[in-house]
Amino acid sequence: MDKLKSLMIFMRSAQCGSFSEAARQLGMAPSAVSRAVLRLEDQLGVRLLGRTTRSLTLTEDGNRFYQRCQQIINDLSEAELEVKRSQSIPSGTLRIDLSNTFGKMHIAPTLLQFATQYPDLKLNVSFSDRLSDLIEEGIDATVRIGISSDSSLIMHYLATARYITCASPSYLAQYGMPTTPIELLQHRTVNFIYPQTRQEPIWKFEQEGKIIDLAVDSYLRFDDSEVILAAVIQGAGVVQLPKFIAAKAIARGNLQPILQSYATQVGLPIAVLYPQKRYLSAKVRVFVEFMTKLAVALKQADVVD
Repeated sequence: MDKLKSLMIFMRSAQCGSFSEAARQLGMAPSAVSRAVLRLEDQLGVRLLGRTTRSLTLTEDGNRFYQRCQQIINDLSEAELEVKRSQSIPSGTLRIDLSNTFGKMHIAPTLLQFATQYPDLKLNVSFSDRLSDLIEEGIDATVRIGISSDSSLIMHYLATARYITCASPSYLAQYGMPTTPIELLQHRTVNFIYPQTRQEPIWKFEQEGKIIDLAVDSYLRFDDSEVILAAVIQGAGVVQLPKFIAAKAIARGNLQPILQSYATQVGLPIAVLYPQKRYLSAKVRVFVEFMTKLAVALKQADVVD
């Protein structure tokens, strides 16, 4: 910073042709301006300014140095403008990591609209269900379900993913409509299996404010929700899925909700997470705003709550 200040003092002195005028414009004492230029000359080992009692003039070396300094100052000004612009106008590359199924089903189809809205942005999109190390992996923001923020992340809540129990009309026509959760133990059930533990989740229901946990013994288990959805649509059995996975199939009549009077209000938060920073970049800010509007639309479509 001292060297940059010395360059600025030298350039102003050359422009003004006078230490006293440069000092006046810089709000410094003339002697301080003169000493700063002399120190710079001593460091470089060349005379930059020719002095007379009336004026200052650039030496040949001083003129070459002045031109290079002018380029440095211009570059610095452009860099400052670019950084300030990035805080107000979304630009550059936005790296986002999306929750696998929710991201592919409900976010990815809208990203063209987002990209069209912000033409100066480039999108790098990945899909996973693990909470990435955003800073280490260079990710600007991630959308996750059921994960609370830690101290290093900001969590912007979007909606809640609730579970719905359903089956295809063809399955219900063949095996009958269950009227209580316990009857599901006599039905063919399809379930998710966690890749890490190979365990299947407990199904949850609610009656008079009390949670009912039901451990189903599924005959079909997959570690991919979209595969489960396809199987159940084909009549494989009863399933309990997040509503955002089953919503379109229900709307088309491919699946039918069951046991709705036992539906639990327990759900998982859907949120955008991004690293804590003193200044939020424009590209992350507009992505959070876009996801907030998308969440509103998904609530209106009864995909999430």
